[in-house]
Amino acid sequence: MAENEDRELRKIQKEIERDQKDIKKMLKELEQYADRFRDAARFLRSLDKAETWRLPDDYPLPREILQKHFPRTANQCFFKGGWGYDAEHATVVLESDPEINPDEKFDGVSLEYAFIDKRIREELIFNRPEGQRYCGLDYNTVEQSLVDVNGVPHDRILVAVTAYPENAWNELKADWEAHDGYKDDPKGREENLKRKEAVKITYRTEFWFNIADFY
Repeated sequence: MAENEDRELRKIQKEIERDQKDIKKMLKELEQYADRFRDAARFLRSLDKAETWRLPDDYPLPREILQKHFPRTANQCFFKGGWGYDAEHATVVLESDPEINPDEKFDGVSLEYAFIDKRIREELIFNRPEGQRYCGLDYNTVEQSLVDVNGVPHDRILVAVTAYPENAWNELKADWEAHDGYKDDPKGREENLKRKEAVKITYRTEFWFNIADFY
């Protein structure tokens, strides 16, 4: 009788061990699927943002709005034309502009990159209502080329933009500061950074500049 009970117990134990192995395998697979899902979700978000970052067609032109939104560099806004999404609406960069600042002359290339920063801020901050804005804005130049458009020299600059939803950014920042940057908690630090990565949006966008004034 006791022998049968022992045999039955060993059988149950083996079944439990087998089930535990199966559960561990399933959990590992679920983690892999979760990682793939996060990557796919991030990619889809980037596609979605690629459709919505562009300023509306009726948005004020750079010369009308940049001096208002960036008062500290208002005397350096030597721009005319459009927002530079294509050659037809290229941003005209002037090295000098007597209407804005008759006493200064600026490097045209430096003005191009100053404009890139300003347009991204217009797209992700000024053009959006509170609660739908972005923080932690950054960009990297992907490529730059000189293009002749009907005899007029243009710079085409492709950049990759990264940013984070304002609410999520503030929550992550508060969490980071509350735990002193997780100096003594590698796991908590990793979790915070994973959450940050999960909410990050990315998109690529072109900037077209008419550079006839200084080429």
